[in-house]
Amino acid sequence: MSFETFLDDMDAATARVAHEEPQEHQKLRTGQLETRPGSKGSYFTTLDIAHGMLRDFTMYIVYPMLVLHRQRKDVEASRAMAAEMFPTVLNYLGYSGFGELKVLGHGFLKVAPTLDVEQFDQALTKFLRYTNLLYGWAYHWFPWDIGDSMRYADGKEADLPPVVDNLQPTDTLLRLRWEPVGIEVRAFLATSGNTGLCEELLSIMPFTCLQTHAMVAGESLMAYTPLVSTAPTPFKEEIRLAPPGRLRFNARTGQKFIVQYGRTTEDILAPVIGSVLAEDVPKLAAVGAAVWESSYRSKEPIWLTVERIL
Repeated sequence: MSFETFLDDMDAATARVAHEEPQEHQKLRTGQLETRPGSKGSYFTTLDIAHGMLRDFTMYIVYPMLVLHRQRKDVEASRAMAAEMFPTVLNYLGYSGFGELKVLGHGFLKVAPTLDVEQFDQALTKFLRYTNLLYGWAYHWFPWDIGDSMRYADGKEADLPPVVDNLQPTDTLLRLRWEPVGIEVRAFLATSGNTGLCEELLSIMPFTCLQTHAMVAGESLMAYTPLVSTAPTPFKEEIRLAPPGRLRFNARTGQKFIVQYGRTTEDILAPVIGSVLAEDVPKLAAVGAAVWESSYRSKEPIWLTVERIL
């Protein structure tokens, strides 16, 4: 396989998973895989383990490898890391139904010894974009509603400290629109905080991606974007202190464009990229409710489009 052929194969696969659920994942989640992986006839166990492994692979193996490659520019070390870390995960996920991922991943390993520093970067970037979007579908279709039987006894949410909001509006305005919900809001981009990241985001606009809902952090919406960024993000805030309407971007957990529509509970620090305009924040509650239903129960896709308007 040539470098050019690998890039073409990655582009074609990424174009498919950007717009529709892969057929092989549909077979996995509906128990239709011909090889019938899963002990004692349970395919939920296969789905659960494969879902977690795909998440960890794209977020905690492929992405850190790209970061290290760009920092060190040591192609021999990068090839060695890939050769050591990829095969077991690729083979298991292939067994679990992700056949295209297995083929593409082994294609990358096959072509890697022929690549220079820049070519390795290009190939791994395209592979990461694909694995992020693939996980977006796995996340969307996971049967989260099994959690109905695992709720806190008192039904209460965590007590939260007061909101802290010192972010100043800018003149760089965006439009966020959710379909088929039919709601749009305006937001400003905080371009002076994480400048490189904001410039990269502006360069790919407009973009449309599958909208999902956070399952742990609270009232937050996440969309796995087509961006692959390793830009430094010095401007962060503790998300449980952030106000409704805050925009964040998390490159390390899937290149996610995040819209907070209520309060969140995590005490992690996350990169800030802007906020929804105050007058449009009340619209977000309806979006949040629709996306929760989409992610948690109905599985009817909701699509977020982000574009610059000023």
